[in-house]
Amino acid sequence: MQIRKALHSADNRIAQISEIFGVVAVGVLVCMMMLTVTDVCLRYFFNRPIMASKEITEYMMIIVGFLGLAWCAFKGMHIKVNLVVGRFSERTQAIIDTVNHIIVIGLCVVFASQAFSESLIIKELGRGSDITGIPNYPFYLVVFFGFFLLLIVMIPILIRSIKRVLKK
Repeated sequence: MQIRKALHSADNRIAQISEIFGVVAVGVLVCMMMLTVTDVCLRYFFNRPIMASKEITEYMMIIVGFLGLAWCAFKGMHIKVNLVVGRFSERTQAIIDTVNHIIVIGLCVVFASQAFSESLIIKELGRGSDITGIPNYPFYLVVFFGFFLLLIVMIPILIRSIKRVLKK
């Protein structure tokens, strides 16, 4: 009974964390839209675009995409194609989901570790953006954190998926 309570508590914490970073991603998305609209208006009406708005928007897309990954996965808002799998039995679908979740967890480990090591290399090389000079390594850390958060979120999803396999 205590294990079930601990799993439920951990699941709630993971949900809260993914929700927080999902809200951050949405906030950055709103800022990105405002920047783009402002840039277009300034370009159209005054022929004075915001310098480096494209570059800043690209960095914002990294934040939105990678901080939103875990939130979308936890909410079940990711893209699913049930064209083939939907025709299988419930048990077979649960088995396929379990295998998919294991693969995603493995890929998260690989991608997160690669992003982290790449961020260290980029920081050591001192690479930055061409126009603004913003250092690139923090955005590699955002990629790392996004995949790490997705890894953490996928664990309770995998547990639920295994429970579905065992119930059937």
